Amino acid sequence: MKNTIVLKKVSVVIDQKTILKDISLSVKPDKPLCIIGRGSSGKSSLLKTIIGLIKVNSGSILINDIPINDKRINEIFNDFGVVFQKDALFDSLNVWQNIMFRSLNNFGKDLLIKKTYKILEKVGLQRSDAFLFPAELSGGMRKRVAIARAISHSPKFLILDEPTAGLDPIKTNVIFQIIKKLADNKQTTLIVVTSDMRGVIKYFSEVVVLENTRLHWKGEVQDVYKNPTPHVKSLFEKVF
Repeated sequence: MKNTIVLKKVSVVIDQKTILKDISLSVKPDKPLCIIGRGSSGKSSLLKTIIGLIKVNSGSILINDIPINDKRINEIFNDFGVVFQKDALFDSLNVWQNIMFRSLNNFGKDLLIKKTYKILEKVGLQRSDAFLFPAELSGGMRKRVAIARAISHSPKFLILDEPTAGLDPIKTNVIFQIIKKLADNKQTTLIVVTSDMRGVIKYFSEVVVLENTRLHWKGEVQDVYKNPTPHVKSLFEKVF
């Protein structure tokens, strides 16, 4: 299947400290993956390793059957959209410039603004928001702009690190609904790290649990209820 990510016994060690240990999993466009776990369990490090920001010490990562250390991988990374835990918007650029950052030197202003309008609609923002600067946006709006930038070039892979962190329940649901719509088209391979257990239950079907840098549990959300380990049960204790 196209647009697949496969990890085989991936381990990462930085300054003699184990960051990830023997992680094996696969992600396909028809099965969006949600990664959960306590702080320092390795969630964000796993995402950074997948997109090449952290070097693998042992094991392998293949994207569309191409090893991550292959020169051809750079072309595949052009098909990635990423939202970091902090939205990382450019404060000196307004919303439409942030969203269209990759194309600012390739297309005219009017065309890019028209494209921005369409993308803003997808993430539930208004056309007038295109001309605001990040400092003028609420936390929820900044998250949506970050997602809009990530999907601006129709990525085949979408990586989201804590896209609802710090948001109230209403804004959190809006963000998860946007993510669900992206997942429902089954054309984008989606990996989301979140600490919102209610969102996991409501919006995802496949879950991976990391604990102490290792893969502790993986399966369908429905299995969380049927046969959870004590650790998994403790993560979802407020939801059960």
